[in-house]
Amino acid sequence: MKFKQEVVRTLLATLLPAASLVLLCAHLYRLQVTRHDELLKKAQAKYTTSRAEKGRRGRIFDVGGNMLAADMVFRDVLAEPRRFTKPRSEYVEILAETLGMPRVEVIRTLNRAGKTITYNGRSVVLREVSVMKGVEITRAEELRVLLQKKRMRGVRCVERSRRSYPKDSLLANFLGFLDSGGEGASGVEQMMDSCLQPTSGRDYYERDRRGNPLPRGLHREAENVRDGFDVHLTIDETVQLFVEEELQALVEEFEPRAAYAVMADPKTGACMALAQWPTFDPNNRGTMEDPDCWRNRILTDGFEPGSVMKAVSISGALDYGVVRLSEVFDCKKGRWLYGGRILHDSHKFGNLAVWEVVQHSSNIGTAQIALRMGSGRLYQTFLRFGFGRPTDLGKVTFSPPLETEVGFGREASGILRPAHSWYPVAMTRLPIGQGILVTPLQLVQAYCALANDGIMMQPYIIDRVVDPVTGQNHVCPPRVKCRAVRPWAAREMVKALKLVTQKEGTAPKACVPGYEVAGKTGTAQKWIRDSTLRAKGYYSHKEYVSSFIGFVPADNPEFVLLVVADTPTKGGHYGGTVAAPTFRRISEKTLGYLPVSLARSGAAVRSEKGGSRVGIDVVRVLDGAE
Repeated sequence: MKFKQEVVRTLLATLLPAASLVLLCAHLYRLQVTRHDELLKKAQAKYTTSRAEKGRRGRIFDVGGNMLAADMVFRDVLAEPRRFTKPRSEYVEILAETLGMPRVEVIRTLNRAGKTITYNGRSVVLREVSVMKGVEITRAEELRVLLQKKRMRGVRCVERSRRSYPKDSLLANFLGFLDSGGEGASGVEQMMDSCLQPTSGRDYYERDRRGNPLPRGLHREAENVRDGFDVHLTIDETVQLFVEEELQALVEEFEPRAAYAVMADPKTGACMALAQWPTFDPNNRGTMEDPDCWRNRILTDGFEPGSVMKAVSISGALDYGVVRLSEVFDCKKGRWLYGGRILHDSHKFGNLAVWEVVQHSSNIGTAQIALRMGSGRLYQTFLRFGFGRPTDLGKVTFSPPLETEVGFGREASGILRPAHSWYPVAMTRLPIGQGILVTPLQLVQAYCALANDGIMMQPYIIDRVVDPVTGQNHVCPPRVKCRAVRPWAAREMVKALKLVTQKEGTAPKACVPGYEVAGKTGTAQKWIRDSTLRAKGYYSHKEYVSSFIGFVPADNPEFVLLVVADTPTKGGHYGGTVAAPTFRRISEKTLGYLPVSLARSGAAVRSEKGGSRVGIDVVRVLDGAE
């Protein structure tokens, strides 16, 4: 009996631990093998976290690589007063001194903590307040070190990035700005948004209890995160600065309602400078309260050009062979009745050759030339020079691998009515720039064609787009748009336009010492709407659009430049008085900067450079062209 008890005890002492060991092994097997994936995911959820990662928005540069827009890293300083470890007065003193804020403003900000606010329809207690946004990293780091040294808690710095424009208001209306969601709202920022936008993803890593990444823990970087493409413009920052400075001087002297200046290379169509007033500073949203300040007037505003259209009209007549520069027209002593309406000249001109009609800007002479052309040919001339339709500035189609098409969303086409709808005296008014609405860029495009032997290049502002990862350049080459007039007709018109800037012409103040300048003045009466009149309005004798457009050196131009003052209110209103001097000052600075030697005004350079056929790959020939 005693033996049996000992055997039972032995079996129990052996079997129970063995059974327990088997059960333990089975449990461990179930935990480590059978439920491994399930439990690993639960564990990882405790010590693994993720954060959103987003690439940098693409930068914008000028043609020389000078930065015009970029994302800059800043820090926002946040405070949570309930976690303060020292008296609040000490925090106020340190924050005010380090951040350069008035103490009253710091106190007012801290007092907002603990108040109840409405957020998304719910009442929320505001625990943490923003003391200052956009603090430079060096200053934020100085604050952090100081607070850490004094063992003061409750203040933290959060890294942020925001769009910055280092040149402030320079080229602001064409660069544009971003909306609150970080997307392009206007200008190049909007036009190139699909290229500038970065891609985002999530970064996964193992963390400690404070949320810091473990040095040897799992770290899986976000996939498909990349910076946006960098955009290089055709704009030259230095030339843009010249243009904006002189445009501002014009505004201060003549006080117009608005002013524009556009410069382009006639051989390629590349825009070198685009300026307007009023403007704004994209770094300061307070300067954008008036939409007129950030509206892109060069693309959206139309005006009756006045006498600058005479060169276009007469070059068409030369191209069709209906007149020659030496042919003489009777200008009726400055007063001519046609179609029941009287057309006046500024002076009592008698017989004038065609070149004198251009030089003295005779309305009557130009009207008679247009009548000889006929409405059909005049209308076709306007179409060939690009009037009546948008210039498509910025419209670019990139080839693979960057398969996208971009362009400015809104560009005015101006107003050019079909020839069959012209009123009886239109043939004497349209050729002198009345009854037709154009944009500043359309005028520059037309004169670029005259300066380039009649070949119109496509205006463009995007020089190239650069992939930040591969460094590959997606270049936007110059493109021929059409032929406006035959080469000899363009050269004949250039001869006449040279005389405009001589002493006997209407714009001697546009003359640049050492260079031949070809150009044309414009002094257009503004149409004032008045519904009480039968004609629904009238041409004002008090409000004018004063302009000058020209190119220099005349026979081998470096640029075409347009200067426009909309309704100058003091100091005069003639284009030769208001706009021509600004043209001269901008030209002098630009020619000195490029640089251009005096010899470039001669024919030797034309031979040296092989003429003006830069970037031409195809020419579309229109009716009446070569």
